[in-house]
Amino acid sequence: MVMNSYMEHGGSGRAWDDLPMIPAPPGTSLGDMPAQSVFSEVTTALGLSSLGIYTPWASRTGDTNWDEIKSPDTNIVLWGLNDAQLNAVTQLSFGSPLPFVAVLTKVPLTQTAVAAMWDGTAYAPYETQAVYRQDDAKGVPTIFFLHWGERIDMAQLPKQTLAIGPRASAALGMLVFAAQVPVQGTTSRPPPASPSFQDALQSQMMANAPVTASPSTQAALAPATPAASASSATDLSLPIAIGLGAATLTYLLWRGGKR
Repeated sequence: MVMNSYMEHGGSGRAWDDLPMIPAPPGTSLGDMPAQSVFSEVTTALGLSSLGIYTPWASRTGDTNWDEIKSPDTNIVLWGLNDAQLNAVTQLSFGSPLPFVAVLTKVPLTQTAVAAMWDGTAYAPYETQAVYRQDDAKGVPTIFFLHWGERIDMAQLPKQTLAIGPRASAALGMLVFAAQVPVQGTTSRPPPASPSFQDALQSQMMANAPVTASPSTQAALAPATPAASASSATDLSLPIAIGLGAATLTYLLWRGGKR
């Protein structure tokens, strides 16, 4: 993948004020890519809407395993993006597509779900980071999940690439243009309070876990009339299955984090 051609953060030898933002995950540099100056002007050229400044808190190493980032030296600025605007970037840069895009979600998708989200598009899974907003004033901020996608080499592209926006929406997320920026001048809140990232994640997952009705509650809510028709039962089967799947995933993620 094109990832192999990137140098580590700072590898280009250029100062941060020469490259005020880099459209790549923290820790990754685009080197001296000629179109980089164009990429830094994309947000203005396309009139993208800012979604705020986020700070990386952890990097995923497995479905329920994370490496906490203790002292990040970059923040991440996000802008809303759609597929038409993403394609327009290639035109603005005279043929150079964005090397990275990302999808922001409120829940930690499994690695399988992330791979399925990018499958068939012009991008492949690169990294998932847990992030929080700089304008979140809570001592322990709300955790979001930023799923970075890396542009596939031209020779490896599918014959017909799929749009990313609908895939992101199906995963209850949104496609974003993301760029790393130095913490100096973009940090407005202190680091999260004492709990570790893993503790904060477990607490958030437990708080968001669906409540299961007790047998007595279910009996009280049961209709006094005969069972619903077969068509009604069929209509309800899909949302029930989805709800059970979501509850199971949340429980497994929480249990995995406790090991």
